Amino acid sequence: MINANILTINEITSNVSKYIQEAIDNTEKSKISVPLGSLFGVQFLSGEGPNINIDIASVGNIDTELRSEFIAQGINQTLHRIYLQVDCEVAILIPFETLSQEISNQVLLIENVIIGQIPDNYYNFEGIQDQTETLEVID
Repeated sequence: MINANILTINEITSNVSKYIQEAIDNTEKSKISVPLGSLFGVQFLSGEGPNINIDIASVGNIDTELRSEFIAQGINQTLHRIYLQVDCEVAILIPFETLSQEISNQVLLIENVIIGQIPDNYYNFEGIQDQTETLEVID
């Protein structure tokens, strides 16, 4: 039986979400100067005209999820991993457009090796196509 300290895992998950959200929220508004011709989207006016100051703000949405996987490791071992999947959607707000980007990352929280009993017999039939060959190997 595997036991995970769910209180600690939930605390880590909560702290990661909180830290990322605070980092996005504390991003200060930026000001950039853009030539007036660049705002129209017409290529030959790009970079022309007086500069206009534009405020840029960023906002984000964080989603976290625990993921678990079991991987066979040899004839009597299983590797168990618990990941924290972090999905973040960040948007940059400018007066005429919103630019958004999704960022995903997976962080390994726990890794356990589960050791089982060693079997009395073990047969690896990988690569054997004919069933009669399988019976010959067992005999």
